[in-house]
Amino acid sequence: MIKFLSAVLLAVSASPVFSFDLQSVDVSALKALEPAAAAVPDADKAASQFVWMSVRNNPSWKEAEANDWGARIEARVKETFKDSYSVSLRTDLDSSWASIRKSGSYYSLSGSGLFLNMSGSNGSYFVNGTVTENGRMTQVSVNVSKRFDDFSYNVFGSGLSLYTDKNSINGNYDPERLSKKAVAAVTSLLLAVQVEKGQPRPEEKAVKNTERVWLTIRPGFGWNTVEASDPFARIEVGLRKIFDKEYDAEIETDNNRQRGRVSGFFSRRYELRAGRTDLRMEEWAGRWEITGRVQVQGGVNGEQAVRLEMRDRFGDGSFYIWEDGIRLNIDRNGISGDVDTEVYPKEVVGAITALVMTYQQINPNQAQQPR
Repeated sequence: MIKFLSAVLLAVSASPVFSFDLQSVDVSALKALEPAAAAVPDADKAASQFVWMSVRNNPSWKEAEANDWGARIEARVKETFKDSYSVSLRTDLDSSWASIRKSGSYYSLSGSGLFLNMSGSNGSYFVNGTVTENGRMTQVSVNVSKRFDDFSYNVFGSGLSLYTDKNSINGNYDPERLSKKAVAAVTSLLLAVQVEKGQPRPEEKAVKNTERVWLTIRPGFGWNTVEASDPFARIEVGLRKIFDKEYDAEIETDNNRQRGRVSGFFSRRYELRAGRTDLRMEEWAGRWEITGRVQVQGGVNGEQAVRLEMRDRFGDGSFYIWEDGIRLNIDRNGISGDVDTEVYPKEVVGAITALVMTYQQINPNQAQQPR
């Protein structure tokens, strides 16, 4: 009995110790049994973006254009003087202007946020420099090597891989390393080479009476709600809103001034009437047509018949017209291009400008509206 009671007392007195040991063992065992923290992979980098740009060359006018409407990348290059080129770039809703200067086999691109150099020989070039877009500076460093002819190249390096020929520029780029503006800038250098190497065909006639136009669109001052002007080409267009979807228009070209009215009462149709001018801009099955007549000085019966196709570029109020005798690039900031005034007098450009500005006023760009 005494032995039994001693055993019970010994067990009771020892239980806290054993309990403490048991807890220690349990905690350490649980920690040992915990699975190792799984390594969380880094967020995947943005996938490469594909580009497929259509290229149009016009040797007679010494210009070239490349665009990918889906990727919203566009570049235009035009030779203004020997070894000097004007450059227009568009990416998403941003527009940039620059110039390219050539000396020997050395090309230098400079402009708004752009500074690129391209140099080389025997069809091989190296492009390097910087491009700034939305406060972000991108370092560009790519190699260009000739493939088949003066229009065909491989472009690789710095997150960019492109293949070019006379009709297209396609490939992909890494948006983490290159911005769209950088892709457009490199493209402009390639287009400059194409313009330089392109030769007009013998049967092509030299373009005469060609005039460069560059109208700036801005909010109106005083009388006008919105206005556009090119002081060098002597074209001015002003619109004053009088009713919803209806504007008084004043169009001045050289010493000729016309006053009329432009309206957009009908869906996807805009009409200008001023003197003998009766011009309509209308969408048919996804494409725009500008048809009618424009009062001009020196034309047959004082009128010029007009029938042009105008293509939508990005669905944001920007268009282009690419017809014999007239090349216009249109966005919400301006209208630029070249016009053979023997085919389409300046009055036609002024009338088109009035119609386009009316469209833009009635259909404001939502992306640019204040929040």
